[in-house]
Amino acid sequence: MAWHSMGKQRFALFFFASFAISAVMWAINLAKPIFGQVSFYWSLVTSLSMIAVLLGTWGHKLRANTRLSPYVFIGLFIIGFSGTFYFSAIDRHAGLMMSWYLYVDVISLLLSSWIIYRHRVKPRPAEIGAAVIHLIFAICLAVAASIALAQGRQFDPELIALYSIVNFTALPAAYVGMSVFVLYMLASDLAEDMKSLAMTDPLTLCLNRRGFFEQAQQQIYQYHQRNQHVCLIYWDIDKFKSINDNYGHSAGDTVLITTTRRVQRHIKRHDLIGRLGGEEFVILIARAEYRDAVNVAERLRVLLAKRPVKSGKVKIPVTASFGVVDIPPSSPELENAINLADKAVYLAKEQGRNQVVFSQA
Repeated sequence: MAWHSMGKQRFALFFFASFAISAVMWAINLAKPIFGQVSFYWSLVTSLSMIAVLLGTWGHKLRANTRLSPYVFIGLFIIGFSGTFYFSAIDRHAGLMMSWYLYVDVISLLLSSWIIYRHRVKPRPAEIGAAVIHLIFAICLAVAASIALAQGRQFDPELIALYSIVNFTALPAAYVGMSVFVLYMLASDLAEDMKSLAMTDPLTLCLNRRGFFEQAQQQIYQYHQRNQHVCLIYWDIDKFKSINDNYGHSAGDTVLITTTRRVQRHIKRHDLIGRLGGEEFVILIARAEYRDAVNVAERLRVLLAKRPVKSGKVKIPVTASFGVVDIPPSSPELENAINLADKAVYLAKEQGRNQVVFSQA
């Protein structure tokens, strides 16, 4: 249900497989008496346990897009299965037989906790909760594994009883907690995606007017607090109506998309770009002084003018007029800066278009 309702993300399938295999594992535990050979039963149960935990970790890796090789998960499973099988079927060692696979699970859970927490600079509440519950789960398994290992080569009824209390009391609660927080994470991802869509221009994929105003005003205050120079670049594609009339609206969309991508490739990653509507765009930048912003606008103007936009078999010449406004700490209002920059663009068009005009806020 989570996979189907929350974007059909591949990592959600890994989470589903993880919990489904865990359910099978617990069902086999209940059906233990029907298994004749203890070694076969133990190898099956422990294998399912490791697969379930590793699939969950793999899911978190996919969600966070972490550069972690799949061979890490395969290697952990091979090590866990080989050790468990060896100490249960070949050279019986009660402590290692019962603890070996648990330590592999501990490593996987700690890895999951680290991946979840480090996914973004500021983790969301659901991610913090998920990271903590995975850490608690890892600690519970580590305690259970240490109790089992303390037996040594021979089974110790007292330690096995203590092991069972930890393993079969804490683990179901941990599984429930993990499932709840995984669902919370998926829900928060969906909410964030919906918020992003609401603030994104569907054609150019830059911020729309609402998204730009919401983020830009906040960044203006942050830049001023760091004593950075803040400027607004307002740019408008020249004679865009003629492009639509002469080449068609599809070609006009191509011009908007291509010019936006070219501009985005030639500004800094933290520079904010938005589409206010039609062929009008704005960029919020922080530089050492206003002349740097004028230089950025001039560079973008030349970039757009020297390369026509290809749409089908035709090449469409494109130019843009730019207005640059310095936003001082004494007048940080974004609306005022946009109005001044708009007037600067109007002046650039009056002077012949394909120009940069600077205005002081």
